[in-house]
Amino acid sequence: MLVLLATLLTACSPEPASIKFDGEPTVTVNTMDAVDVSKATVLDKDGKALEPQPALSWSVTPDTVAKLDGAKVTPVGAGEATVEAKVGEIKSAYKFVVALPNKLEIAGYDAATSVAVGATAALTGTVKADDAVVAGQTVAWSSSDAAIAEVDAATGVVTGKAEGKATITATSGTLTATAEVTIGGAVAATDAAPAAQ
Repeated sequence: MLVLLATLLTACSPEPASIKFDGEPTVTVNTMDAVDVSKATVLDKDGKALEPQPALSWSVTPDTVAKLDGAKVTPVGAGEATVEAKVGEIKSAYKFVVALPNKLEIAGYDAATSVAVGATAALTGTVKADDAVVAGQTVAWSSSDAAIAEVDAATGVVTGKAEGKATITATSGTLTATAEVTIGGAVAATDAAPAAQ
C-alpha cells in the first residue's frame, strides 16, 4: 500500500521544465577570488518553483578560465567561461567573465603646461581591464623628486615646490603608470608673501 501511494505521488509530481538564475546572465569578476555559484531555482512547465527543489549538478568550462570548487567558482585565468546547472535533461547556463586589471591610466595633468611653484594639480589614476573601468582599486602615488614636485601618496595631488621636472608614478597592485610634470613660473598667488605695508 505504501509503495503504491509513493508511486502515485511520484507520478503526479510536476516535472522540471526550466532552471532560472537569480541576477544577471553575465557575471564579471576582476580578481582571482572564488565567488559563490549563482542561486538557481528549478521551475515546472507553469513557471512555478518545484517543492522540494531537486538537486542540481554544476559544471564550468573551459577549465583554463575557471573551475568549480564546491559551491564556488574559482577564476583561473582571464577569459570567458560557461557555468552550467543541470537537472535530468534540463540545463541552464550563465557567462562567467574573468577580466583581470591590465592597465593603469593617469589623468588630471596636461603635459604641455606647467604647474606653478606653490600651485597644485590633482592627478587621478584609473584601473582598467582592457577598456572596462575596474572600480574599487587603490592607487598609490610617489614622486621622483619631492623637492621639485611633491605628491600626496593617497590622493595624487601634486604640489609644485621648485622649478624643474619630476616623474610622478601611480601604482595599483602590479600595475604602474608615470607622468612627467613640469614645475615652473611664479609662486601661486594664494601662497605669495603679503605685500609690505
